[in-house]
Amino acid sequence: MPVKFATLNLFQYLLPGSFWYERESRNQNSDEDWAAKEIWLKAIIDQMDADVIGFQEIFSVEPLTALLTELGYPHFARVAEPARSEDDPDVFVRPVVAIASRHPFIEPPVALNVDEALIKETVLEDGFKPRRDIVRGRIDLPDLGPTLVICCHFKSQGAFVDKDEVAALADWRARFREHLRQRAIKDADQIMRRSAEAVAVYLAAMEEIDKDRQAPIVVLGDLNDEPDSPTLRMITQGEWINTIAGRRRSDLENEEKAWQYSWQLFDAFELAPQQSPSPRQPTHKGSYFYPPSTLDYVIVSNGLNALNPKAAWTVKTVGVLADHLIEDSDSRETSDHAAVVATLDRLLPTDGA
Repeated sequence: MPVKFATLNLFQYLLPGSFWYERESRNQNSDEDWAAKEIWLKAIIDQMDADVIGFQEIFSVEPLTALLTELGYPHFARVAEPARSEDDPDVFVRPVVAIASRHPFIEPPVALNVDEALIKETVLEDGFKPRRDIVRGRIDLPDLGPTLVICCHFKSQGAFVDKDEVAALADWRARFREHLRQRAIKDADQIMRRSAEAVAVYLAAMEEIDKDRQAPIVVLGDLNDEPDSPTLRMITQGEWINTIAGRRRSDLENEEKAWQYSWQLFDAFELAPQQSPSPRQPTHKGSYFYPPSTLDYVIVSNGLNALNPKAAWTVKTVGVLADHLIEDSDSRETSDHAAVVATLDRLLPTDGA
């Protein structure tokens, strides 16, 4: 029986009456927005028909938990509480991510720890942790068995300049200078943070593979970067190794060469056989400033790669559910992200390489 994994950024899933990030009318949902969103969410969850779903941008946990239980997802895991502003409790400043499953967790899900080497061997400050806690849980899935699932929402693109600090300056010369100064620093910060989050996920997967070379691992998330970005290169480690330990890879025996793939992760889209001739569909609608882009992914371990001769399962299809983006619906009533759904199935004897 196939097993399906999905990821969906809910776009500010927050009950009416509160605000996200700032107390402004544009940063809240009306009763009408919320009612429409709940109808849409039920429909797209039914369309996904996934065994496991990773969600991002959750502010209102209780109504989502109730909705998912109603829809047949009794197992729901998050590892943090949505954060509110210290100055204004009606303003939420940090959402959470969560994993919803039709099947039970084998052990209580936990927040993904950052490997100490990532801090000691880089410029990261002591105590660094992801801006939004990354959830990891092991789920007992029919036929596939115990599977490590990681759900994440990496640091956003774009720099958020403090408009009040800039406005307080005396003239436009000073304001433009300070805006650009802050933007440069914040851009560097968000790139470093997103990179560190990607490597934290990769190192956690690597530790899992150390225990079992064929371990099934699935990463679900809004990675906030494009398929050809450094973020994706770091989380998958798919970059070619030409020389290693002073020797050309081509001089190694095949059994030795194969170790390169053991600790790699793979974008499920790239593994699905029917996807290769098709252009990649954007998963984010973009904005006035940014064009539509691909930010959302299902990523899997080599144990789920048909080119791995010892793999028993692989990615068969990857779908993007984006009708609401094509129709340019109000993101408050739907989302500014598409859902990504990957179907895994058993490998037949002729499927592998």
